Amino acid sequence: MPNEKHGKFNIFKKHKKIYFTIFVLLIILVIIFRPTQSKQIEVQKVKKGEITESISASGTITSQTSVDLNFLTSGKLVYLGAKKGDYVKEYQTIAVLDQRTLQKNLETALRDYSLQRNTFDNTQNDNANRTPNQALNDAMKRILQDNQYDLEKTILSVELQQLTKENSILTSPIAGIVTKADISTTGMNISALTTFTIADPNNLIFKIDVDEADIRKIHIGKKIALILDSYPDETVSLQITTIDFSSHTSSSGGNVYTVEAMMPENIDTKYRIGMTGDADIIVDQKKDALIISIASVDDSDNIYVKKADTYIRTKIKTGIKSDTEIEVTSGLKEGNEVALQPDEVITLLKNNKKNFFFF
Repeated sequence: MPNEKHGKFNIFKKHKKIYFTIFVLLIILVIIFRPTQSKQIEVQKVKKGEITESISASGTITSQTSVDLNFLTSGKLVYLGAKKGDYVKEYQTIAVLDQRTLQKNLETALRDYSLQRNTFDNTQNDNANRTPNQALNDAMKRILQDNQYDLEKTILSVELQQLTKENSILTSPIAGIVTKADISTTGMNISALTTFTIADPNNLIFKIDVDEADIRKIHIGKKIALILDSYPDETVSLQITTIDFSSHTSSSGGNVYTVEAMMPENIDTKYRIGMTGDADIIVDQKKDALIISIASVDDSDNIYVKKADTYIRTKIKTGIKSDTEIEVTSGLKEGNEVALQPDEVITLLKNNKKNFFFF
């Protein structure tokens, strides 16, 4: 008996490494093939509510009525009636150039006219006050025609000098605020490039560039919800008044159309040129619509509806959508539970086929 027991022990000792290896493999197989706990899929109930589809874009306030004023010629500035930031009235004088030379030129032109007028009258008297059509011969006709041309030439010269003098006075055709003035003091020589900009603060607009892919969705009268960077806690309600007929290239290289909306009454100049903000153009809006998270819908308009412990892939039809939600027009009912992340359901199906899905 002792020899028999000793023999069995030797056999076990001999195969100990084999038994250990088998034991380790069994543990590994148990770890690999043991049932995994199902991951909790986040779901959302289909609800009814209001949904708004909008186009978001940034823009800038500018004045619809704005003018750039320049002198036609260079000269010495002798009068400055308004500086940057000043409010000016319609037809108010903004600046005046030195008129001494212009005045002398005008006086010279007037004297030339007076001399030519005397010559004209004398020639008429010498020819019995006839007109060129009443001339007795071709020589008289040429004399009378030249007499008339010379008089008209001096008249034009006077008018040109008068216009030149008038152009030395710069007036504003609109009432508004001086938003730009290239010069702030008199006594300086200025050029025709010196500019004064006048903008009407009571006629402000908000300008937005809309991508050509979205322009078909909007039209004049559409509402805009605007939040200005200067007033982040306020929402300004606007309406589209103008949509450009021709496009232009944006800074990013895309084709865009400029859309304009009138700003509200500018009490105490609350709104200023250059203010920027973010605008939501309201494309469509529905109340009492069936709504789910837009993340629940895959690229083929499929969603996954929870039924007990399974998820059923369901085709739906959709309507308008916001940044986070989408309207369901058919395929779901209020109260249905849908998976928020379709990819999680698909992953769970692959990892644990026996627990999920009917298609």
